[in-house]
Amino acid sequence: MTLTETQIRNINLIEDWTESRIRRYFETGVDAAAPTFPPPEAEVFRTWFPGLPLSRTASEKPALLVLCFPSAGTSEDTYTSEGTGVRRAPSPLLDWCRANNAECLAVQPPGRNLRSKHAFADSAASLAKELLPVVASRLASTPYVIVGHSLGTWLAFELLSAARDAGLPLPLHASLSALCAPDIPFDQRPWRQQRTLGEEDFKARGSMVLPLCVPSRVQEECRGWSVSEILFTPALWPTYQPIMRADFRLFDEYEFTRAGEAPFDFPIHAYWGTGDLRIKQWMVEGWQRFTSGSFACTPIDGNHLWIQDKAAKQAWLASIAKDLEGVMGSRA
Repeated sequence: MTLTETQIRNINLIEDWTESRIRRYFETGVDAAAPTFPPPEAEVFRTWFPGLPLSRTASEKPALLVLCFPSAGTSEDTYTSEGTGVRRAPSPLLDWCRANNAECLAVQPPGRNLRSKHAFADSAASLAKELLPVVASRLASTPYVIVGHSLGTWLAFELLSAARDAGLPLPLHASLSALCAPDIPFDQRPWRQQRTLGEEDFKARGSMVLPLCVPSRVQEECRGWSVSEILFTPALWPTYQPIMRADFRLFDEYEFTRAGEAPFDFPIHAYWGTGDLRIKQWMVEGWQRFTSGSFACTPIDGNHLWIQDKAAKQAWLASIAKDLEGVMGSRA
């Protein structure tokens, strides 16, 4: 059992641990009074992580967990699927996981695919609160890392904050890409809230890139995030429109409530797209405020959704896999 920084400090200062509890810990290495985290029901776990079988990374006793969060409008298969036929693109991340007994756990948010009948999350914090008991027992027993793209970075941040509140171990490393640090003020967010926009403005891409939330009649919303044009066809838009609206709400109305908390102590590697119309390097570099560990910020040759470009996605996943190699090497 890994103790939190607070628990260690309490032992050192003998603040709220009884003498018998301290003696038991130093005799056994286990804190019998620490919170326990029961495993979830198998069906609940499969609901949140349906792509684990497809990833071919499932393990009875993994050496590492790679917990991944997708971007708005997408699903867990961003990480677990390598495609088929001419569209097949081997994943450097999955290749590394299979070779190193690491389990890729890609989160499937509610409201899409096999979870289409589940209500959308109404906030990033509520999604994290619902997810935490599903993964807590695994995070308590196995080292892990975090990967998040775009909206997925803020979902990851909320999950990690909730994990720290619960006394769970924190990750060894985090790879966070294509979104501002979560403490960015509302008036500096380079988008407008989708609830204020009609159908056409929600889909539209205007003639200029707005650096801040400057009022304008025509806004770049979905197309400003480089969403694929195929989603706007009559066959697909009725399916994707409610998903996009619900997911956009999670970052549109996100409120940062963690001011004053100590930064995390694990390394963060952040990424930004050189062709991103919205998210610029300085915004992504804001993640440095959230760690007392090492920090790196790397460009990816692509737009906001480089996950849809074969070469850009492979370069990104290869960089993550290289980091994981270093993480595991440092533990050897």
